[in-house]
Amino acid sequence: MRVLLNGLQAGNRSGTGRYTMELARRLPGLSTGVDCAILWPRHLAYPARAEATHGAFVPVASAAPVRRLFLDQFGLRTVRKRLGADIVHYPANIGSLFGLPNVVVTVHDLSFLHEPTWFRPGRALYYRYAVGRSLRVAARIIADSRATAADLEDLLGIEKGRIDVIPLGVSEEFRPVSEERQHAVRKKYGVPGQFLLYAGTLEPRKNLARVIEAWNRIAGECDQDLVLAGRHGWKVAPILRAAAESPFADRIHFPGFVAQSDLPALLGAAHAFIWPSLCEGFGLPPIEAMACGVPVLTSNVSSLPEIAGDAAVLVDPWDVDAIAQGILAIATNPSLRATLRDKGLARAATYTWNRTAQLTLETYRTMLSIGHPPPNL
Repeated sequence: MRVLLNGLQAGNRSGTGRYTMELARRLPGLSTGVDCAILWPRHLAYPARAEATHGAFVPVASAAPVRRLFLDQFGLRTVRKRLGADIVHYPANIGSLFGLPNVVVTVHDLSFLHEPTWFRPGRALYYRYAVGRSLRVAARIIADSRATAADLEDLLGIEKGRIDVIPLGVSEEFRPVSEERQHAVRKKYGVPGQFLLYAGTLEPRKNLARVIEAWNRIAGECDQDLVLAGRHGWKVAPILRAAAESPFADRIHFPGFVAQSDLPALLGAAHAFIWPSLCEGFGLPPIEAMACGVPVLTSNVSSLPEIAGDAAVLVDPWDVDAIAQGILAIATNPSLRATLRDKGLARAATYTWNRTAQLTLETYRTMLSIGHPPPNL
């Protein structure tokens, strides 16, 4: 069996980019009888790994978005034919729009259907068209979580029998680190000695305006500051305005984007990780925080209860008072933090990228054994 993985999204600074990078790191050489080639952005370094050689990669010029779109939909056909690939795997929500046979598409979430206003004008419309069409003609679909699988059935009418649920993993670098390393990273990013941390894109879906409102209600009762780390996303202005207008504005910090190499230390230095997102297809950051030994507060909606289990404080993300009380409990109760730390470490250990890659191979084998030509367009 020969597989062609579309790795063009590997440089994306999101969960889809991480997923693509981890599959590229692990799939080649994972199993005898499976030959995996990876279409790879020429400007991007190959992932560090022990499982594969550079010969598995097919580098192409893809830095320009228009060029990447062309390769996704047309150039990949040529590469597939040249390599004689039996299967093509699109790992970032959108697959072939034109009915290639034996295509697998991984869908991470359908947030553009839940709330189009979370996206730039026109982008939600494009996602609705492109994701919907490519999934209708895909042979098999991978969903990150049972919640995403249910959305595929309910919102797009995808048959349950074409969906495999394969959870994501936690990279090996996410683990407890030394206090010296934590101190160095705190100094690098200018964050205080005691803090509650959010890390991710600053955008409406992450519910940060409500986090700030909740913080305003309890900041006088806890010693930790609030750190909101990440790059600015769509509609960041209301978040920045809420922080500037807070009566505790001097205790809200924006250190900007945090490199992945620094993230485990910043997580480890935090008193707790705060992530009451409104919608997630999986939710990597809470599990990564758990792997670093950090107590977690997250939402009781979408995939997050499924992923976190009983290893986090779960709150209604629409209820500001619930968020406030959850933050206060986790900030001021050492016994609760110790319990969450232990449960979180155990929970995170069950999510590995090697397992994700192994289950992905099973999807490939299942598809070839069943045989699914694309539907007529």
